[in-house]
Amino acid sequence: MSGVTLAVKDLFDVAGHVSSFGHAQWRATHQPSAQTAPVIAQLLAAGAQIAGLAKLDQLAYSIVGNAGEGTPPLNPAYPDRFTCGSSSGSAAAVAAGLASAGVGTDTGGSVRAPAAACGLYGLRPTHGAISAEGVLPLAPSFDTVGFLAADPGLIGQLLAAVGVEPEGSGSRQTRIHGTRVIVPAGLDGSVSPQTAEAVRSTARQVAGVTGGEVHEVDLSDLLHAEVADLFARLQGRELWAGHGSWLAENIGALAPDVAARVRRAEQLSASPDADKRADQHARAVYVTALEERLPVDAVAVLPVFPDLPPLRTALLAEITEFRALAFRFTTPASLSGRPELVIPVRRTVGGAPRGVGLLGPRGSDADLVRLAVALMAGPV
Repeated sequence: MSGVTLAVKDLFDVAGHVSSFGHAQWRATHQPSAQTAPVIAQLLAAGAQIAGLAKLDQLAYSIVGNAGEGTPPLNPAYPDRFTCGSSSGSAAAVAAGLASAGVGTDTGGSVRAPAAACGLYGLRPTHGAISAEGVLPLAPSFDTVGFLAADPGLIGQLLAAVGVEPEGSGSRQTRIHGTRVIVPAGLDGSVSPQTAEAVRSTARQVAGVTGGEVHEVDLSDLLHAEVADLFARLQGRELWAGHGSWLAENIGALAPDVAARVRRAEQLSASPDADKRADQHARAVYVTALEERLPVDAVAVLPVFPDLPPLRTALLAEITEFRALAFRFTTPASLSGRPELVIPVRRTVGGAPRGVGLLGPRGSDADLVRLAVALMAGPV
């Protein structure tokens, strides 16, 4: 990977560096890392170099890209709109050409959302496929290390460098043949016409590459507000379990919207054990239902969010609505641990990029990358 430069989200351990976790108060209350996170060490050993440590949303607990230190990172694809987050700085740096690739994390969409917002490829890998050792946790049962790049082949190289697949990740060949390509039914009522167009055109192109067929399937019970809130409840309890002491002492230093989510996380952590067990059971039921609708021979083509990312002048109510709607589409990969690769679809009405997610079965990370490489050679 000689010549590859990395914009590393500032929650990875780098020996001698104090991670910010998106907030100066975190930096002020913690010591430098004693060693470098294994995933970063692997990339450096393969010849890559760190271009810089990149901004992120506070505690990685946002999907908008508006709640980090100082000025929110700028979006080269849409200068008047947020980058989305929480891997906001990594995405902005790659989109601006300041680094070859971004190394981030994705819990509820924190790689996928900024990839979609900034016109990049972004991979949330299969949960556990890449070591999260030496990475500040948000919610460990959902946290993944992910990559952003302007070229899917580079994401394949990154996967190979960290041992996800030793050979062939950058090949134009894909082993996903005869795949059923699933598109959510009723898209026209839930996303903008341009986003619906991007999803359907991508599904047709995926089918053309794999030799499969496109099927519109009712996924409304898997893509709705209650599922998104189930994820939020589980995530919040894990956040409080990992960082509750620090949060209790420093909540006044957080951005108002982040602080509100932290307060809810504290309340959720104090809920009855029966409620906690019920949510864990609901997650298991959800994963089973998803497996029935999206078996191992299927790839789903999903929106990442309904329309464009929020304007930098958006009101809090608009940002809150964006979060709620985006989580409906990002939650399936998060709850199930499946890999999802976001691709930028540029041939839509107006010509601006729209991010579309390819959700595959567990372990199909490199196959999704190969599929994206093949699509890039076509009209996407």
